[in-house]
Amino acid sequence: MVGNKDSEQRRNEFMEAAEKLFRENGIVDTTVSSIVNEMNVAKGLFYYYFNSKDDLIEAISDKYAERFRTMMEGSANPTDYSEKLMQFVDNSINSFQNLVTKLHADDNVDLSQIATRSMDEAKASASKTLQELLEEGNKLGELQVKHVKYLSDILISGIANLAEQGEATAEEMKEIIMNLINKEGEK
Repeated sequence: MVGNKDSEQRRNEFMEAAEKLFRENGIVDTTVSSIVNEMNVAKGLFYYYFNSKDDLIEAISDKYAERFRTMMEGSANPTDYSEKLMQFVDNSINSFQNLVTKLHADDNVDLSQIATRSMDEAKASASKTLQELLEEGNKLGELQVKHVKYLSDILISGIANLAEQGEATAEEMKEIIMNLINKEGEK
């Protein structure tokens, strides 16, 4: 990897090399030295882009969180409230399932630092969006949810947990979540 590279490109190369080594050896057993050896660059270059291995782990978690947010946005943008809520639930389920698949691709190594940070960020982001949607439903008269924040946190945690367990299908999760929203939001 010789020559001048775009700063963002080089930073991404460090993250890709680190992820590869994390998956092969685990986070604890992957050192900064092994990352720079993998890339065939000087150790000082690593510290130009990252303050520490923890800083690198945080950057990787941020990358997963950004991918999650992008997936959450989905492709369609319905104007009907019910359709918007259904799309959000679909996108949440698919996004959490995808995140779990990416973070737990190899159970033989410990990626818990990245997985925990990424899941926490994803849950916070999704819960905030669901809270906004439920508040919108209350304002439109579509729902009457009393404890919007708590319901949002519970539902998103439930989706994340079911995705991690991998037992429930997306359709089963969607049915459960929509039933809970409709029951709690009954007029």
